[in-house]
Amino acid sequence: MPKNFFVMKIKLIIRESSPEFNSIEKVFNTLLPYLEVEKKVLPFSCHGLWNKVFNFISLHKFRNDIIHLSGHEHYLFALPLFRKSILTIHDIEGVYRLKGWRKWIFKKLWYDLPIRNSEVITTISEFSKKEIESLGNYKKIIKVIPNPLTLPLTYEPKVFNVQEPRILHIGTKPNKNVSRLLDAVMGINCSLVVIGKLSEELIIKAKENQVNLKIRNNLSNVEVMDEYREADILSFVSTYEGFGLPIIEAQAVGRVVLTANITSMPEVAGDGALLVDPYSVQDIHKGIVRLIEEEHYRDQLIKNGLNNIKRFNVRDVAEKYKEIYKELTV
Repeated sequence: MPKNFFVMKIKLIIRESSPEFNSIEKVFNTLLPYLEVEKKVLPFSCHGLWNKVFNFISLHKFRNDIIHLSGHEHYLFALPLFRKSILTIHDIEGVYRLKGWRKWIFKKLWYDLPIRNSEVITTISEFSKKEIESLGNYKKIIKVIPNPLTLPLTYEPKVFNVQEPRILHIGTKPNKNVSRLLDAVMGINCSLVVIGKLSEELIIKAKENQVNLKIRNNLSNVEVMDEYREADILSFVSTYEGFGLPIIEAQAVGRVVLTANITSMPEVAGDGALLVDPYSVQDIHKGIVRLIEEEHYRDQLIKNGLNNIKRFNVRDVAEKYKEIYKELTV
């Protein structure tokens, strides 16, 4: 089969970009140079019925191609339009945020029907695989393909600031657990750098807790990488994650990681992070103090983290997707 024919037959569908939600785009834009596919960006966001309809119509001309839906816009596979389709599901968090008939409709349009109509299902962690399987008896094989390291970060050693460590926290959505973190760092002499938009309520809470808070927002990739380099500790104590890219990003640059002991985070972190109960302010506090006080333990976690990130090499991850593409072109 000529190479150009192979390239044109596979369409990678990416949702419309958003400054607030871009992890899926980061992952697949990183993979794109290695995948031999044609990228198609949806013309509209998924907000509103007509946007969904127009997105669906925009894909109609590709119905005879291999369509890889990279995530989130699962409703595009709710109808069996495409002859060969691959659906990547990152998590099922949206199901937990809804109740009643809205939850039923969302589950039907985002999971039940798309899974039934897809030839191949992939997801990003063993945790997410189990979550998907818990939704229903789909009788589909779900292949786990982890996310790759998306930023060109390399190991850069830094003298740990024991007197006033700089704690970097990524994300401000409710699952990112910023409120408990603000309580946990109270009484610890540190600076807390939060990347993302913080509500006025959380800003007031930081002042009341006398937290030395720095808020960074709308950062470029270069600026995000600088924040990793300047940090002493990464805080990623989420209450829910389908994967958790900041864990491996911090590990790659050689920063010690504090993360949660639930959902996908232990799986992603390996033995390169201190795991804490994200629902316990006391446990988060103890974890931070331990990382500050125990130099040998801290150094061992950093060493383990550098070894852990080898599992997320972009070429290796891309090969797993390419194997699926080749199977479907036969």
